[in-house]
Amino acid sequence: MSEARYETDLYRRLRRALDGVRIIDTHEHLQRESELPGEKAHIGRFFIHYAGCDLVSAGMPARDMAALQDGSNSLSPVELWKLIEPWCRRAWNTGYMESLRIALKDLYGFDDFSSGCVDELTDLMRQKLRPGFTRHVFDRAGIEFAMNHPFGPRQIFNPDFQFDCFIVDMVDGFTLFPIAQLAVEAGRQIVSLDDYLDVIEWYFDKYGAAAGAFKVGRAYDRPLAWEDAPRSAVEKTFQRLLAFNDRPDRRDIKALEDFILHFLCRLCGEYGIRMKFHTGIQEGNGNIITNSRAALMCDLFLKYPKTGFDIYHISYPYEEELAVLAKNFPNVTVNFCWMWVINPAAGRRALSDMLDAVPWAKIHGFGGDYIFVEGTYGHAVMARREIARVLCEKVEDGRFTEEQALEIGRGLLRDNALVNFGLEARRRAFRNFAGKSRE
Repeated sequence: MSEARYETDLYRRLRRALDGVRIIDTHEHLQRESELPGEKAHIGRFFIHYAGCDLVSAGMPARDMAALQDGSNSLSPVELWKLIEPWCRRAWNTGYMESLRIALKDLYGFDDFSSGCVDELTDLMRQKLRPGFTRHVFDRAGIEFAMNHPFGPRQIFNPDFQFDCFIVDMVDGFTLFPIAQLAVEAGRQIVSLDDYLDVIEWYFDKYGAAAGAFKVGRAYDRPLAWEDAPRSAVEKTFQRLLAFNDRPDRRDIKALEDFILHFLCRLCGEYGIRMKFHTGIQEGNGNIITNSRAALMCDLFLKYPKTGFDIYHISYPYEEELAVLAKNFPNVTVNFCWMWVINPAAGRRALSDMLDAVPWAKIHGFGGDYIFVEGTYGHAVMARREIARVLCEKVEDGRFTEEQALEIGRGLLRDNALVNFGLEARRRAFRNFAGKSRE
């Protein structure tokens, strides 16, 4: 492949320097080591997150995607490939697919994803996808550790992840009201709204110092406008949730969710834990994008100045609005997690604009946001490349010196996250929980 036009001597110097930065990965959904598939690995693994959405968008039948992702229906690697092949050719150009190509080349040694490699690739996956693989990939990617939002049995905090790779975030299950499970986890009865609020505080008392942040992902199923509902308007709704055969209507549930979210904002401010909000594009095929604009949360930013808000995915495609919010609000930071594989060109434009408008110490430059760690690797390679390109342009335009560009690059990939999330102290606290969870 010929050299890209942006690969000037300046770019190469900046890129070499950025390649030496040990990344603090600000957002993942990665598996536990015990969940790595080993002998059960198959190529459908690469399509359980993101790239599969592009194949479906290109026309792949949903039933074929389900069969590919499942991989347990006795299909051979070549048969699985046949499900993919027509749609890969239609979607090979996307950032999601580029991330896979990078990972396949660097981690498994294959220049192309084709029928000729899938048998050998499957064998290699079954050898490699065992405990120790995550740390190996992180080292190849230059990632020190990741802030992880795991999926799993516990509603709010899952500390059973190896300390050397992760710090785990608290996750908002509270606004979904899994009341029975929260009562069991906390060892408390919940028979009133007061009891529920006490359980929430119990979680913050127990885990707040050890969690990396507090993640809210509700933009998938409701608008991000949160009204400050009075307690008197929601107490009866909560009691109805406790009833065996009653169910409040959606408007009443929304008011109760809003009340709880405001309670959480206050708690996060008291405990000094930054809130992460999913904003912008939703993963999957089909959703209501206007629900997820970060600008819908202005009232929260104004009402809770002592609470930090980290805005995920740069609110794409509303990134220009987010630049204004981050410029205006001291308590708002910008997070580029997921963005470099969604649309690398849009990510470059957004970062360039934000570096002209937003204090650079408020920008978090990378979060892999994958379930499988190979995707994180490909994403990290892309992120370093695109960040280096933007910084190179700023130096060439005379806005930054080379030294300033390097300081900013290190901040985007590492230093800003350490400072804004208070991760050094939090990671020390998390070490105790991670160790106890494996005893």
